[in-house]
Amino acid sequence: MSKPTLEAKSPSPSRQASQRERTEALIAARTSELFERLWPLLGFSFDQDLTAVEVELQRWPGHAWSREMCDEVEALISELAAELVANHSGSVDLLRGRTFARSLQ
Repeated sequence: MSKPTLEAKSPSPSRQASQRERTEALIAARTSELFERLWPLLGFSFDQDLTAVEVELQRWPGHAWSREMCDEVEALISELAAELVANHSGSVDLLRGRTFARSLQ
């Protein structure tokens, strides 16, 4: 008598698309919150390791951001990535190599 085998079933394409849409919506909401919280943040990108790169802050003549401010912004971006990856497995591929920019409305 043979033993029954358990096969892992992959989600259907429609379920995968739905899950991806939910993850995209969550990423959009979280990045929007980040831009609202950090008014000088103009944009940032994630590299292949999900490290924040090319972080851009608003500049104006005679003003320079402190190292502490830059470190805080980078830490908050890193926390965003860590939260999304920990709670939503599909977010890794959606964040990797992606650029986010403040939208003017």
